[in-house]
Amino acid sequence: MIPLTIDTDLCKFDELCVRECPLGVLKMVEKGQTPIVSPRKAKYCINCGHCMAVCPTNAITLTALADQNSSPLKSDKTADYESIEMFLKTRRSIRKFKKKPLSIDEISELIHLSAYAPSGHNAQPVSWTVLDQPEKVQELASLVVDWMNELVAKENPLAEKLFLAGITRAFKGGIDLICREAPALAVNWAPGIGITPEADSIISAAHFELAAHAKGLGVCWAGYVMAAAKYSEPIRTFLNIPEQHIIHGALLLGHPAVKYRNIPPRHKAVGEKIGAGFIFPARKNGHS
Repeated sequence: MIPLTIDTDLCKFDELCVRECPLGVLKMVEKGQTPIVSPRKAKYCINCGHCMAVCPTNAITLTALADQNSSPLKSDKTADYESIEMFLKTRRSIRKFKKKPLSIDEISELIHLSAYAPSGHNAQPVSWTVLDQPEKVQELASLVVDWMNELVAKENPLAEKLFLAGITRAFKGGIDLICREAPALAVNWAPGIGITPEADSIISAAHFELAAHAKGLGVCWAGYVMAAAKYSEPIRTFLNIPEQHIIHGALLLGHPAVKYRNIPPRHKAVGEKIGAGFIFPARKNGHS
């Protein structure tokens, strides 16, 4: 199958797509003619869309996405730095949510946007499981508690390290420190073997989180869910994770119940000269 088509009536023969294709799928036969797909390299097309993105006349269609159109940019500058700086600095991990449901359509929109995150070789291996009902989120939290209790009973070193005995006692007392009584939860997962499945999943989840922030929604990474899902088969079954696939992101999601008024400080990035250039060592928890 030819991976893309070029409308000869729209093509301006500027060769931009040929020069931009990262894998050399397109080539020019003669100056002043429409580029063609190289028969030898056609199979290497990764549907990244760079050719479509760079074409000023929207002359290119990806075969695999022929049912969708590209969207023209309204400006060369999509956002100014000051706005992006404020947006990123105001992102918070939200642990208190309103008892207001989220529709699956709202969550689907965020997942669709997360597909624009970079992935190795544009493999896009990330799948998602979404719990859009609070009672299902709580059912998951109970499964995590079961896993925690097993570790506590076995005196597993991880139990002490993660304060699991205290977490389970709190849960039994009606305080959910695992899923924070979130109205929804989104988990992403990818095959264990691939080009960069772990990085792809984490970057995708980060895009999801920022998209939610832009929508006025709150997100918090569910670390206990992620830890338990590595070892608990009941949790994997509950989330419908296939064999040989690994969870890399678990995000609590809902409408924030708290409004933040200020931006807390962070240590300034201070570079130290080394042989190859500069190193910026981590400075955290109030220690330099």
